[in-house]
Amino acid sequence: MAGRYERDPDGVSFFPRFGFTPGRSYTVVGGGTEFTLSRPSDIAPATTDVAELYPTAGSIPFNLLRLYLCFSSPMSEGVATGHVHVVDDVTGKVLADVLLPPDPELWDRARRALTLLLDPGRIKQGLLPHRQSGYPLVEGRAIRVVVDSAFLDAAGRPLRAPFERRYDVGPDLRGHVDPRRWRVTPPAARTTGPLVVDFDRTLDLGLLHRCITVHDREGHTVAGSVAVGEDERSWAFVPSAPWGTGPYHLEVDHRLEDVAGNSVSRVFDRDLRRPQDAPRPEEPAVVTFRPGPSG
Repeated sequence: MAGRYERDPDGVSFFPRFGFTPGRSYTVVGGGTEFTLSRPSDIAPATTDVAELYPTAGSIPFNLLRLYLCFSSPMSEGVATGHVHVVDDVTGKVLADVLLPPDPELWDRARRALTLLLDPGRIKQGLLPHRQSGYPLVEGRAIRVVVDSAFLDAAGRPLRAPFERRYDVGPDLRGHVDPRRWRVTPPAARTTGPLVVDFDRTLDLGLLHRCITVHDREGHTVAGSVAVGEDERSWAFVPSAPWGTGPYHLEVDHRLEDVAGNSVSRVFDRDLRRPQDAPRPEEPAVVTFRPGPSG
């Protein structure tokens, strides 16, 4: 378990990064001894569900890099490997070594969103795992991501129900994320109508919420709220105060990625024979727009 140790007059105390989970046992090893501690189970009824799995699109590229698994309540830590599986949609057989065993698990601070990585070593051409085993996913071979109900929440209770989502596996996704390919629909001036941006591909949900910002002509960040559209292929921004006449600038951080890990500045699984995939400067991409006439 992740945590820290502190010496005190009575010995050594361990402070876990996350609290001990009801209904689970823990083994303490040290000084040539080993013993087990058990925390009683919480008998309250299950209340937690899988809220969403990203990407939400029904089709994914065979070089998909990550998934985001979101829950309705905080979850227990350190058990995801045993309760989240990728299975062949036809045979139902668990596909081994598709997900990288998380150590440590990649939770958000609230422990409600878990990042699951497909093995990057199998995705990057030229690396030994790729040469030995190939890509984790195969084009044309549909999969299901399955979460069993024995995955315990932070109170030690199982999920209310198992969860699964089917994905068709399509062609690979390569090339830089290029904001010049996006369709920007400006809002009307002197309104709080949304600025809508449609992408040419599905982008990474986690990065979408922090890698795109709107700035006014003086360079100040415009306050407002963001909504990500269906299949993570669009982005809408509603300002806190009415739009002026502009111009405004949509600033895109160079780290914004698609679901295969390609960003504005680099291609994740780069083919050295493609000069167009060479790294680009690590600086924001800027798209300028003007609100349209109001009324």
